[in-house]
Amino acid sequence: MKNNSHNESLGKRTTRFKDNPPAEIIDTLLNSIDNFFNNEIRLTVKDNHYQTSLLFLGIHSVALTISEGFFDKKGSEGYKLFLEKFVDGKTKDTRFSEIAKTIHNWRNNIAHQWLSSSGHSIGYDYKMKKGWEKRENIIFINPKIYCEQYLRAFSSNSSIWKLQSTFTETELEKIKASLLNKFKNN
Repeated sequence: MKNNSHNESLGKRTTRFKDNPPAEIIDTLLNSIDNFFNNEIRLTVKDNHYQTSLLFLGIHSVALTISEGFFDKKGSEGYKLFLEKFVDGKTKDTRFSEIAKTIHNWRNNIAHQWLSSSGHSIGYDYKMKKGWEKRENIIFINPKIYCEQYLRAFSSNSSIWKLQSTFTETELEKIKASLLNKFKNN
């Protein structure tokens, strides 16, 4: 596995995004997440060699990239929206948006603080049959189920690939401008 982002010069990629319809930058973003980033996320639960902190950091990164870029929603609100639209399952234990604030805060602790009292309110259980459940005052998450639900969002028939059909042409141009601005300025 390698990062192929440098196969195209920065100038050519910028021009391609700028001169083409919004689908160009939208599809490039989603395809690159799925083909590169998600390959690494898949490894976090593979063969019982769990990389749980990396799993939560990675999924959260994608969630905020998409919620900010497409829906102009940031932070906990954007993360919850992403879960509702793309990750949540049909049963309560697979509706991770119901515990979005807890996961969002936990991800912030992993990324920015590490040592925190909130670590006493979340736990992992790879063997439980549910996606998540509350036991006393602790929310236990099965990271493998969480990861599977997330990866399902990128399956070929999922709604994430149909985002362009949910926006008007004006909204798509606004999304294109936002993504292009982030691309050029970060």
